[in-house]
Parts: sequence; C-alpha cells; structure tokens
Amino acid sequence: MKKLKLSLLLVSLLMPVVSLAETAVTTVEFTSTPAPETDAERTSFYTRSSAIVTYRNGTKKVFPLTYRALYRSSDKIGHWQAGAIVDKDGKLIQRTAANADGEVAQGPFFSYAPDANSLLGTQKGKYTAYLMTHYEYNTEAPNVDAGKPAVQLYAQLPAAINQATVVQDKKTGLLKVVDLANVDASASGGIWTPCAGSMTPWGTHLGGEEYEPNAKEFENEPLQTMNLYTGTLDKTAQSGGSNPYAYGYKFEVSVDDKGHSHFVKHYAMGRLANELGDVMPDKRTVYMGDDGRDTVMFMFVADKAGQLTAGTLYAAIWMEVSAVNGGKAGLRWIPLGHAGEDEVHKLIQGGIRFSDIFEVASPGDVKANPAKFSDFKPVYVYPGTGKEVAHLEYLKLKPGKEKAAAFLESRRYAALLGATSEFTKMEGVTHNARDKRLYVAMSYVEKSMVDKLNEDRPHDDINLEGDPKDMACGAVYEANLKGGERDLDGNRINSDWVAGSIQALVTGAKKPFGQQYGEFDKCDTDRIANPDNLKYSESLHTLFIGEDSGNHLNNFVWAYDVSQKQAKPVRIFSAPIGAEDTGLQVVDDWNGHFYLMGNVQHPGATDDLKQYPAAIKDVLGKKVDQRGVVGYLSGVPSIK
Repeated sequence: MKKLKLSLLLVSLLMPVVSLAETAVTTVEFTSTPAPETDAERTSFYTRSSAIVTYRNGTKKVFPLTYRALYRSSDKIGHWQAGAIVDKDGKLIQRTAANADGEVAQGPFFSYAPDANSLLGTQKGKYTAYLMTHYEYNTEAPNVDAGKPAVQLYAQLPAAINQATVVQDKKTGLLKVVDLANVDASASGGIWTPCAGSMTPWGTHLGGEEYEPNAKEFENEPLQTMNLYTGTLDKTAQSGGSNPYAYGYKFEVSVDDKGHSHFVKHYAMGRLANELGDVMPDKRTVYMGDDGRDTVMFMFVADKAGQLTAGTLYAAIWMEVSAVNGGKAGLRWIPLGHAGEDEVHKLIQGGIRFSDIFEVASPGDVKANPAKFSDFKPVYVYPGTGKEVAHLEYLKLKPGKEKAAAFLESRRYAALLGATSEFTKMEGVTHNARDKRLYVAMSYVEKSMVDKLNEDRPHDDINLEGDPKDMACGAVYEANLKGGERDLDGNRINSDWVAGSIQALVTGAKKPFGQQYGEFDKCDTDRIANPDNLKYSESLHTLFIGEDSGNHLNNFVWAYDVSQKQAKPVRIFSAPIGAEDTGLQVVDDWNGHFYLMGNVQHPGATDDLKQYPAAIKDVLGKKVDQRGVVGYLSGVPSIK
C-alpha cells in the first residue's frame, strides 16, 4: 500500500480511541484508498485509508479512517431543513424559477451543493460547537412538466448558509448535529453563490460570493436570481430591483454566546469571483482565490488586526522565471486603492452603475477609429456571471472613479493597471504558518496560461510549456511569504506575509497508457486532477486537496506531506460519480480528537455526468442519492 510519511517534531499524542499515555511521535503515515473499480464503489463515498503512527520507541499503531455523514440536503433536524432556499423574510421560496434554457422548476427548493465548512467554538473542555456550511447553488429541481427531466438551476436561485449545532461525544469524539438554523443575510440583500470558505484566526467564518454578476450586463437587465430573494421580480436595479454591485464580496459570520449568528459583508476587500479568503497569522493579510478563466490574484491588507472593514487591495503581476513543470515566477503587487467598507457600501446604496465608472469600446470601434479611442486601454478578463464570456474590450476610466473601479470592478481595474489577468482556473488558497507558505489551487491550467495560446489577450505574462493535456489536469502552487516587500509604486507593503515568489508544487498529468483502473478518467487516476478545495494541517504538516474534476469520473481527496515533497499525494477519500469534494476544514485538536471536515457536493449531478457514456450518465447516475452530504473524516490521532 502506498504511504505518506509525515515527518513530525517530537510531540505528545492524545489517543482518542486507545488508552495510552502521552507518547513521543516520530512519524505518521497515511495508506492509500484504492480507486473505484466496481459500480457499487463508483456510486458511493468511502475511505479505506489508515493513519499509521510510529512512536519513539519503535512501536506502531494503526488507526483506520472513517467518513461520517452528519446530514444530507433537505434533512430536517430540529428547527430547520438543510439547504432550504428562502426569501428575505426567511420563508421558503415557493415560486417558479426558470433557467437560461427556459426550463421551469417549482419550489420549494433545497440545495444539493453544500460547500464551505467552519466548525466554530471548538475550545478545550467545550463539547458543543457551531458548524457553518454554505450551499453554493441548487443543482437540480423538479420540472413543472411532469415526466420531464429535472431542471438545472445553477446561479438561478439565491443561496443559503446553515448553522448546525454540533455536539461532541466526550468519550469517542463522535459528532452529532442536534439542531439546524438558517443564517439571516437579509440586511445585506441576501447571498449570491457562496463557494469555499475558511475560519479566521479569531474564530469566525469567512466566506465569499463566487462568479459575481456582471454589472455591465445587469445594468439594464433584472437580476432575477436575487430578485427572487428580495421580492422584486422583473425589476432592474434602477427600478428598485436587486443591484449587481451588492454581490461578489467576502462575508463574515460570527456566533454569540447564545448561539445567534451575525452576518456581514466586507465591501472593502474588493468584488471578484470569490472562491474564498484565507487570513494569515498576522490577522491582517488575506489572500483571495478569484475563480474563473482569465482572472487575477488579489491580496488585501487590513488596517487593523482582526478587522476586515478597511484596508488596501493589491493585485499581482506574474514575473516568469521558468515555464516548465507548471512554472515558477516572482510576484509584484499593484496597489489598487484603500477604502473602508462604509464608503464602498455608500457607493452601492447611491445606485452607482457600470456606465458611471467606465466607458467601453469594442475592438471593432478602436480599429475603425484609432484616434478617437487612443486613450482607451485593452483588457481581457472574466466579466462575471451573465451572457458574456471573457473577451477583449477597451476601457476608459471616468474621472474620479478610481475607488469605485478598485472595489466594485476589481478585476477589470486590476487588468487596466497592468496586473496579470491570465490565471485559469484559480480556486482555493490556504497557508502553512510554520514555514510561511501559501498554497494556491489552479484547477485547469490552460489557454491563457499556456505558451502560444494567449490569442488576442493584451498581456502575456504566463507562458507555460509542456503537454497541454498534462497541464489541463491542474496544479497546486506554493508561494513564499515574507516581509519588507514593496509595491509597484515603491511603497512598503505593511505586512510580513507578502507572497514574493510562486512555483508549482503538485501537478496532475494525463492518463498513462495501460492504467488498469479509472477507465473513464482523462487524467492519471493516481494523481490529482483539477484541485479545488485546499486546507492545511499544522499538526500533521499535511496539505489536504479536494477535487472538482471533469477528468476523474470519481473525485478524490488527497493528503500531501509538504515536508517530504513527494512526487504524488496519497488518495484518502473517494466521492460518488457526479460529485465534487468540498467543505474541507482541518480541526487539529478538539478535546483530543482530529477532524477533517468535508462534504460531498451534488452527487450524481446530471450536468457533471453528461460527457460520459449512457451506461454512466443514464444508468449509474440514477443509482446515486443526489442529496448533498455534510460530514467529516475521523480516526487520525490528535497531535499537539
């Protein structure tokens, strides 16, 4: 069996199952979970991995891992049903919802897409905690026409966050959810497509709204997804409907002593396709994944530790050093601006529009009359959710609109100032405090990042070389963090956690000839494919990697020993077909027990299986329970 060796300092070990005194540990090894080979394995979730702990005296103990489901989408626990989609008054949305193809579904709606997890309040001696879980979107809903296939409703419904009351068994460490509640976001106009998240160093949940609505497009069209929430159907922002500039931000959720949640959006952190934000140990520096094709790497430095309400927003420039093996580069940072969230929110409340910030010209306009558009600059970026895709456009900033551009159109403005806007497809970020490293998942390394495939993009900072089929399987990058860095204007960045260089750490590869399993996989079944969720364990020195892959029929969770830097991570969990591995969170120690929180998002999803043969999408797909699963991996000893 394949093993992952984790070289650890001499530490004491609390054994949650075996009655042993604190004993010095030298190594921990993970054994590999085999890839699915039967239909039963393909349609279920499982782990067959173990943690093998080696002690100083040479003895070994084996601890099998177990995945435990806490609940599924639509389950009712206590006061609430998991993943229920509500309006601003907290009532189930019963109206019909239509997708872009004109297919209509009828409420009530329950999301099958649980994503981020933050288990809050796991202090020593406390046995009740609160689990915050995003529901990214509603994957499928019943068709109003009986007998017709389910309706795909990606980004067609407002989203939700559930707060679960979790009780820990004092002896075994097993977790149980005893109550569910909906987190009220009505004061912020509701939540748009929340994706991954993280827990802040001060013990709150930090989430983000992914694939922000394209404000250029929704200036003149109703944002019906959020109009369902606000009760303003068919109204544009100018006529009292939902404002696209109200969505696309980081948000923070805290829980008070009575178990009541508090939700707030952080407008000063910029507006982008938020995968997540990860706060560094200084409690001020935050790195943000900007998910999509042709996106930007952002960094936010708060004015005060533990307060994300005001600060400076930066965008990165990739200074390529090597183009092989996933690439290596220096990073320079462009300051986009400084703001407090109140002043950004005031712009939104004032009804600012895209056309108030930029003038726009098409490539055809510029070619036909270059003199007229000489002061317009070309940008090529992901524009946000809507009918448009990333394309070349020419922008001119209107006088005095620098702050509005920086915090409401962060990606377009960053590209306008010369930031690298070729990252494809940037997903999760996490950090290693001891070694001062940042890890960034680039799910699909393709198109703009590959040499000679930049087409008509005005920037060509990233020129990676290699087999495109290998690169399309994705990579995890490692950035070095340090202090004393200066921004592009020559001013010192007020942080000791600035990414100054970055390089590929773990890469995927196309399926090798003759591999005997994973017959439907396009990428090597024994290597990562399209990494998405990332979380790091300080106690185990291990990076956990969750997949969102169309190149693996079954998506996996992997463990990678950063101290050993092995060629390949170790597979420790397999999800059912059509599912994504989401919601990773490391809880290194809660009363002597280690937990890796993790969800199974949209198992058996029709849209994710449509590329496969009928025997998969039409036969096996129907055997999968499509309700999302919120749960955790347990069995690893807690190491201090």
